[in-house]
Amino acid sequence: KVTGYSAGVTETVRTSGLGAARGAGFRRRSFVCAAATSGTMVEGHGVHRVAQRHRRLLLGKVFKATSPNGRFAQGAKLIDDRTLSRIEAIGKNLFYFWGDRGDGGKNTTVVHIHFGMSGQFKTAGFGKLEATKNTRLELASESDDIVAHLSAMTVNHGDMEFYDKKVKALGQDPLREDADADLVWEAFKKSRKSVGALLMDQSVIAGLGNIYRAEVLFKAGLHPETPGASIDHETFTNVWQISKDFLRRGVETGSILTVEPQEAKVLGPPWTRRYIYNHSQCGRCGTRVKTWDMAGRTVYACVKCQPLESTLDPPRKKQLAKAKGHVPFVSHCAPEPRQAASALDAALEKVSAGEKRNVEHVALVEESTLELAELSRLKVKELKTKLSDLDLPTSGKKELLKRLVKHRPGKIPFKRRR
Repeated sequence: KVTGYSAGVTETVRTSGLGAARGAGFRRRSFVCAAATSGTMVEGHGVHRVAQRHRRLLLGKVFKATSPNGRFAQGAKLIDDRTLSRIEAIGKNLFYFWGDRGDGGKNTTVVHIHFGMSGQFKTAGFGKLEATKNTRLELASESDDIVAHLSAMTVNHGDMEFYDKKVKALGQDPLREDADADLVWEAFKKSRKSVGALLMDQSVIAGLGNIYRAEVLFKAGLHPETPGASIDHETFTNVWQISKDFLRRGVETGSILTVEPQEAKVLGPPWTRRYIYNHSQCGRCGTRVKTWDMAGRTVYACVKCQPLESTLDPPRKKQLAKAKGHVPFVSHCAPEPRQAASALDAALEKVSAGEKRNVEHVALVEESTLELAELSRLKVKELKTKLSDLDLPTSGKKELLKRLVKHRPGKIPFKRRR
């Protein structure tokens, strides 16, 4: 097979303040879903992509709401035949609001979603999705020709007080316009945690995951074990700005891309996407990338570009002593997109470069990416046969799938937004 790509892995986005990701405009019946893959969790940019897409696709509509597996029956009854009036994304969490925005939220029902490791939020034309044992919520509108199926680790509901309580427990999301960096700075100054631990603490900064942690700290030149309270305000501001820049780029491209385009040309493969995450060597200096455990997650560092300048307490010193040279778990990363990417654009880049699902979870799946999942199961010989039938070239193993998707018969006509 050409790749291990599947429909359960694709892409995501996130919340208010950013507006629609450029170049992501599609027909109303395009698929959109939030999904997770084994061992990975969608990061903030992915959740924002879902929120942005659903604002265009679902917002303002009235749905027949049901719970196919019965695990969200009460919540479904509360939102049945009511208007979806608002969608918010904060960190790795989505909030969907049902009710009249003019009543001050008195009768609003808020549905909270956290995808976890295997969640999905699919949308398609009315009657084109079949519920599974994991489908907790179905939203259907025959008049709007749309149906949505949700399965996720967390799906619960409440009123505006419930929402306020959830938000209060979350940290500041760098992607949101209402994010307050000063609150994060205060948390750093008061904490005994390392910067590596703080970046993963969703009650401090909401939305960053393990890939972003590795890349943000490398770009900032900070060792993950550096105590958060020891850095100065200038260094903190740099970390915050890098986080914002990386997440915003993720929203626009649909992938976690951290290497600047010009530097990517200098570094070359395999450092065209990321600096140190899942690399054996640092692309800048060639030093072996070290990995070790931090609160149950693997942390990455180039000890030359990210020198540790602080004295550690015995437990952390002992853990750091176990650091080993990293052995990559995939061959290489995909090239950087030249423009804002649709779900299909980003998926094809991953496919053609061999980047597997265990590298980056993506949660925006559209009709074209579901079709891509089917085509990606074909063997090279089968792909060549299909291309020959279409009188298309059969050379270049890595280009076969991409060429077939581009020229597939009866393909869905996607139009880019101007």
